[in-house]
Amino acid sequence: MSGRIVRTMRVLVVSAALGSSVLIRPEAAPGPGEWPAYGGNKGGAKYSPLDQINKETVKNLRIVWRQSATPQEVRQGRSDAPVPVSYEHTPLMVGGLVYMSTGYGTVAALDATTGQVSWFDPPVGNSAGAPGGQPPRGPASRSLAYWTDGKDARIIAVTGQSLVALHATTGKRYRDFGQGGQVDLAKGYRRVTDGGYRWSGPPLVVRDVIIVGGLPGGASDIISETARARKETPPGDVRGYDVRSGKLLWTFHTIPEPGEFGSETWLNDSWSYSGNTGVWASMSADEELGHVYLPIETPTGDYYGGTRPGSNLFAESIVCLDAKTGKRVWHFQAVHHGIWDYDFPAPPIVADITVDGRHIKALAQISKQAFVYVLDRVTGKPVWPIVERPVPKGDVPGEWYAPTQPFPTRPPAYARNMIKVPDDLSDFTPALRAEAMTLTERDKFG
Repeated sequence: MSGRIVRTMRVLVVSAALGSSVLIRPEAAPGPGEWPAYGGNKGGAKYSPLDQINKETVKNLRIVWRQSATPQEVRQGRSDAPVPVSYEHTPLMVGGLVYMSTGYGTVAALDATTGQVSWFDPPVGNSAGAPGGQPPRGPASRSLAYWTDGKDARIIAVTGQSLVALHATTGKRYRDFGQGGQVDLAKGYRRVTDGGYRWSGPPLVVRDVIIVGGLPGGASDIISETARARKETPPGDVRGYDVRSGKLLWTFHTIPEPGEFGSETWLNDSWSYSGNTGVWASMSADEELGHVYLPIETPTGDYYGGTRPGSNLFAESIVCLDAKTGKRVWHFQAVHHGIWDYDFPAPPIVADITVDGRHIKALAQISKQAFVYVLDRVTGKPVWPIVERPVPKGDVPGEWYAPTQPFPTRPPAYARNMIKVPDDLSDFTPALRAEAMTLTERDKFG
């Protein structure tokens, strides 16, 4: 929750920094009290008009109920119920039911008033092929997806290695979805390893297409630093599935193969073995346009790119896809040849803005550098100029350095993103200043 609050606060800061000529309006918010998507809505607004809670009444809030990440009913008498080491899950709430990913990685629905389990999807075997009856050992997902056509309503989840569709009211699996009610997400994945398929992000449904990412063999947020630095790792390709049948509709290669757009940016055939480059922070979408927006992460390794010379599309980029076809509509690369793990920490925010009287369908993407990249979400063109500036090269043996990097001209950075030596060093006492000077002599700052 704390991460979600930070991201929301950042948006408010950006709004204030842009000035009175700009009005930011989030994409249509969900109904009062409901939270049908990871970010509140598919556009990542992270907002709900809870007018019963205000500055006068917030002091009266009390805890009404608590529920375990793995409710007792889901454990079914098991004594080895997992305790999530990092429970980063954001539940959904629609129609009086709270939908959650359990410690087993399966799904349960709770009564929003009492917290009691309404239904759950039993853990009937894990994705790595463990004997039936053994619970899956994957982490809880970051969230789920809710879909309805007005007649049918489904909860879509990634449970271990499987994609499943559950009836939103009863929790029953749709047996005509995939094979016997589930889709094996390891099948057809490029360079899948013995570790199988794993992805902790939430699925997203746009125009009846389920969109999922992936980092087979271990998602970037659970593998070790040693594994991150490996030269050869599977890529984080993104795929689209039919929400009713589970049929695979398309695959987008986040690391393009020869003949595909961007492959020439991976020099020395480094596309053939480099990996990661997946959606780590989850996706956003514009249902009206039929677009899905992917904030794509750094390739292997996070802090060294000598094995993958070139600017490396579509790493550290926002990529807009047509949700129906998976075709690239536009892209914007925020970091060329990343070597600082500057992948995006949050999904982009879909918002309508007015700049000097001009209405723009916009997309705002925050970054670890404290920049906000504001783009026209229809065309991908920057709303305010984003300029390519020369940047100094490092001296790490074997590393490849991009000669320029893009810098937004507006809005201003929302936090300090550089240190000036000696101006910004501690000067509380002469001794502290001297020590700070000594410590910074061995490093480069800028």
